[in-house]
Amino acid sequence: MSTLTQLQPGHVHEKQHVEQYRFEKETVHQKGWEKFDLNTVLIPPSAGLGTTKRYYQRRTLFQYAGLYLFGMWCWNNLQSPALRATAIGLLFPGAGLLAVATIPSVIAFVLTVIGFPITLFVWFAMGGVLFPLLLWFGSAGLAGVLAKNTVLEAAGPGWAAFCVLGISWMIWKSAAINARGKSTQQARNKWLPSKVKSMQEAATPAPAPGSRELDEKTLRFVQHMVERGLTKHDDLSYHDVIDQFQTGAVRYQLYGVVDSLALYLTHYAPGFHGYAAEACRNCIEKSLTKRIMSYWKWERLTGKFTTDYDPINYDNIMVTGYLGVAIGLYESATGDRRYEEKESLDFHIADGVHFKRNFGDLADAMYQNMATNDYCLYPCEPNWTYSLCNLIGMAGLIISSRMLGNDYAEKIKPRFERALEDEMTEPDGRILPIRSELTGLTIPGLSGTLSDCINAMNLTAYLPHIGSRVWAIIRNEHVYYNDKNKLDVKDLRGADKLDPGNYKGGVGSLRAFVAGCAAEFGDEQVRKDALEQLDTEYFPVTATPSGALYNKGLSATTQVVALMARLMRYQDLANATLYGPEPTALQGPLLADCKFPDVLVAKAFSHDGKGLDLVLYPGKQAGKQTLGFERLTPGGKYTVGKQSVTADKAGKAKIEVELNGRTPVMVTPA
Repeated sequence: MSTLTQLQPGHVHEKQHVEQYRFEKETVHQKGWEKFDLNTVLIPPSAGLGTTKRYYQRRTLFQYAGLYLFGMWCWNNLQSPALRATAIGLLFPGAGLLAVATIPSVIAFVLTVIGFPITLFVWFAMGGVLFPLLLWFGSAGLAGVLAKNTVLEAAGPGWAAFCVLGISWMIWKSAAINARGKSTQQARNKWLPSKVKSMQEAATPAPAPGSRELDEKTLRFVQHMVERGLTKHDDLSYHDVIDQFQTGAVRYQLYGVVDSLALYLTHYAPGFHGYAAEACRNCIEKSLTKRIMSYWKWERLTGKFTTDYDPINYDNIMVTGYLGVAIGLYESATGDRRYEEKESLDFHIADGVHFKRNFGDLADAMYQNMATNDYCLYPCEPNWTYSLCNLIGMAGLIISSRMLGNDYAEKIKPRFERALEDEMTEPDGRILPIRSELTGLTIPGLSGTLSDCINAMNLTAYLPHIGSRVWAIIRNEHVYYNDKNKLDVKDLRGADKLDPGNYKGGVGSLRAFVAGCAAEFGDEQVRKDALEQLDTEYFPVTATPSGALYNKGLSATTQVVALMARLMRYQDLANATLYGPEPTALQGPLLADCKFPDVLVAKAFSHDGKGLDLVLYPGKQAGKQTLGFERLTPGGKYTVGKQSVTADKAGKAKIEVELNGRTPVMVTPA
């Protein structure tokens, strides 16, 4: 029987606060995804038929119809050429300029036509709905200014017919795509259960807790991620600095450092904190700085027309979701609860504009937004809802429920699943990457194998049947071995052919995502082969002066995914989210301090909560290194290899050890 305890609200905006609850209950440490019936992997008939998106699509059509009728009425009934030109400009950007039919107006029309896709891209990229609206209505107003004594009479009926035909074509095209998707749905449902079953049976089990150890090559990739994580807040030399609005934003590169190192600590070195934990904290706090967070001011101004720059309360799941997962994984791996303290997260949006929050506030905001948004899934950039950000956000709610004791994930998961299936899944079963919250419309052609892989990975912790469906489609239709028994990926779409972290073209970065997804689903052959291609064919493994390894030319964001693929095995991401390290591993002695990069930790695990099993490598040359231990029994005596040491009153001790290649070190009570 759980005891329900209500906490006092601690949110800055009290009236907006969703009260948080903690449950005092015993938990049993488990492993693996939630079991599911194979029939639940079938694509539901409701996929893509959501009532919410249809409501907003119809509303958008009615709004445009009203604008269209008003414009045509004015064109047919008003006498003023200026007003008539402005009115016909309401039908389509630049239409009024063409109706004016002068050389300046035609030039302005050409510029408007060129500018329209640009402003649409800006709207997509940063949520700046202001820009296409300014272009559309600004061009209509300009037409009125440029109009003289007459207008081109044929422009009215011409634009009227053009717009009706264009919208009719879009409606027909959408219906045709949905019809094809329905046929694909029926065909896929015939083989999905059997395919998922065969994948489950063929999955390679993850090594038992405590048996894992990183090889030196993978350890050198971890070293490179630690180096990135330890850089100063004003040092972005390890990052791709392109923009702060889309997938190449530095914040994702920072969150990724925390995620990948937290997986390393969870599965390989839960008995080690030191520089790995420091790198995680540094990235969490670096992500809050003005240089990283100032983008939100511009998105709020141009997307919501407001100077309320709070980065947490409204929308912005690309921060709440990603940062929530990063903090949750870090807390889970280390037991460090500092980010639960009041005002422990200081978001710096602009000079003099700070918002102080904590981990609980992130969970509050995610739950409140999902509980109140019509789609359940809520926007990243203002007005644009990305499925991936919400899938990561849901994982953040899952881990917050475990770490904070709230019941948000349990309450919202049924609604989230229905919304994901009905509003953000296409009839053919593929998850749609993006939808406009305002219009209900989407951008066609974005979903592909790359986005499917990252979606499938992130679903396993809470909707493993949907994740398994997505991976089954990938394996059955896209990832295959050709006649030369070489791994390949077919039927690629546009987004599959560029690195999302630096926008450079090529299919090589896709291998990192395929490898990561294969790792989570236990497909070891695909994981290894995809990484081999990444390392040898597309982005050669390169050593830095310190000996760290990275893939030259691969974006900092995709480097994270590649490292996760190197670290992960079957169900590892789900287990890190749902359960964290083995309880005994967090109770035994802790390697709390060692010099970086002189000491590299391939393993740190307590099997019984009393001793510590270490495997170390020299990061530079062989020789003696000082190790600092904590969480020892105060005054207790321990053997460390062939030496002995006595813990002080705080349970701490230091000792020198000789490192030469792979060096096992056992810490055991005397």
